[in-house]
Amino acid sequence: MKIYTKVGDFGETVTYGNLRVPKDSYIIDINGYIDSLQASLDFCWLYNKEFREIIEKINIKLWQLGGEISLGSIGKDIKNPIIDNDIKELESYIDRFSSPNNFIRFTNIGSVYLNEARIRCRVLERELTQVLRANLIREDIYKYINRLSDLLFVMAYKIETENAESDKK
Repeated sequence: MKIYTKVGDFGETVTYGNLRVPKDSYIIDINGYIDSLQASLDFCWLYNKEFREIIEKINIKLWQLGGEISLGSIGKDIKNPIIDNDIKELESYIDRFSSPNNFIRFTNIGSVYLNEARIRCRVLERELTQVLRANLIREDIYKYINRLSDLLFVMAYKIETENAESDKK
């Protein structure tokens, strides 16, 4: 199978949902931001062994989200769409980790990568805002991404404060 189709040579591409769209369509933009977040999460996975299972679950949900966006309309069949229980799961992780009582500078490589992922998540969230307003995505998707950025922050905070405490010993 050849990876090149030559469709892109004329500024268009074909999505997972078999839609032919311009490369600057919201579908391609959103999937690019999802890809960026996933690449950042790969670094998080490498440097934060205690969070690997959580990061794996998040990446699976992000793959599903990319597929749902690629289908081009709300409610298309997805194997494992983001639902309310996924949002609650993120909230349970957030509640499990200590709540930050102040903002700190991240200096540990693991917390820096988590913070970078949080920043990319916030960019994705901003891009999804217009898509949400246009009713092109489900509210659960937007809520999930919003909670995900919070989770990434508290994970980074946890790593940073644990390392600061171990450095004192």
